[in-house]
Amino acid sequence: MRKNIRRRINQLLLIFFFFLCPFIVKAEGMATTSWKGKEIAYIGETVEVILKVDQVSGTSNNKGLAAFGGYIEYEKEKLELLQYESLAPFQIKFVDPKMAGVGTDYINGPQEIIKFTFRAKELGTTTISYLDSSQPDMLANPVNISGSKKTIRITDPKFPVTLDETEIHMLTGSSKKLTATYNLEGEMSGSWQSTNQETATVDSSGNITALKEGTTTIIYRTANGYSATCSVTVSNYLKGDVNQDKRLTIKDVMEIMYFYTKKKAPTEEQAIIGDMNGDGKLTLKDANIILAIYLKK
Repeated sequence: MRKNIRRRINQLLLIFFFFLCPFIVKAEGMATTSWKGKEIAYIGETVEVILKVDQVSGTSNNKGLAAFGGYIEYEKEKLELLQYESLAPFQIKFVDPKMAGVGTDYINGPQEIIKFTFRAKELGTTTISYLDSSQPDMLANPVNISGSKKTIRITDPKFPVTLDETEIHMLTGSSKKLTATYNLEGEMSGSWQSTNQETATVDSSGNITALKEGTTTIIYRTANGYSATCSVTVSNYLKGDVNQDKRLTIKDVMEIMYFYTKKKAPTEEQAIIGDMNGDGKLTLKDANIILAIYLKK
């Protein structure tokens, strides 16, 4: 009889702690997370990243997290998951995209949680995310866990340094910025050079200034000897003459209208030539300016 009473009391206590406590006790627990691992991966290689808990506060009796779980998001087009390994005090299972684990030990401070091993499949920048979550402490009170992200740039070691553009057209007097990216591990300084400074110059930050008609090659060279180039053509067209017939007519107005309504896509030169008000885009305002110039003639 007494055993039955004790069993009943234990059952009631379990129900109280795990089902009623979260509604009675105000949730004040909080935890933060972050990732560690490489920021650059070469295409085809494996890359390991680790999700960590950085700080835990406000849990019942300051014991910490009695469980850990949540959702992981990543781009399957760029990353292939090969395996995972639980690093927490208790075993964590991962069934893409969800992970979960619970145990008698607690997470109450900096702690590596889980390690993922991916294969880099596609060039570009990709992000691995742990989404905001809520997990229980020892009395089943919720602990709000902030999400975190890990960004990885997938590069090709065959191209140690690249420029964001390899061929551009510029108008006389215009300017444009090139950006160089070092695709190997670590950081590397470099310098810029124009092979024809009469046509265009480039400063130490990659800003190109077009001076007169002609062609030149912009070269970015790293301190350890790698280089990348961009061909630059400078032209001296009549502003607004998007069809390049050396005059402003209704045809130019109609071309701008086609670009604005996306019936046609402008070339880089046309986008520069047709931008009459200098706002960086082709709109009805540009068409009206060209029309006004045409009508005055």
